[in-house]
Amino acid sequence: MTALPARSFRKAAALTLGGITLIATAACGAAASAATHVPQQSMAALPVVVSCAMKTQVRPSIFTLACADGNAYVSGMSWTAWGSSSALASGKYSFNDCTPNCLSGHGHTFSGLIVLWGVKALPNHAGVRYFTEMTIILTGSRSYTAGGKKVTEPLTNTIPLSNFGGA
Repeated sequence: MTALPARSFRKAAALTLGGITLIATAACGAAASAATHVPQQSMAALPVVVSCAMKTQVRPSIFTLACADGNAYVSGMSWTAWGSSSALASGKYSFNDCTPNCLSGHGHTFSGLIVLWGVKALPNHAGVRYFTEMTIILTGSRSYTAGGKKVTEPLTNTIPLSNFGGA
């Protein structure tokens, strides 16, 4: 394999990521600009995420995905938009590779975009809606070594979010 196909692949991946980012930004941008002009009492109608402590949050800086052991989370989130149907942030995705097991595994952190979407009513919370999906789009390196093998994370990873907290 020559360097040219790898370069072409990286260019295609970058263009794809740019397209995904543009779509996510457009979807969130309209909602965000509308949200800035909404009276304060209407802000409560914006969707939330549910933390592992079962607390509702808007624009959290950190969000744990694996509530049982904390082995996966997003952090350092800088929110570009938080609208009625989607939200967009840049941040870090961190997880334990659990190789050979989670106790002996190693942590890995990657830069990415975090997109929240799929709004539904939060059960037993009248008038509260929550995001049911999180898509993580990795923007930099996606490879690491675990158990002597090179592993490459997918460009995008969609994770269902629980109404009990985390994923």
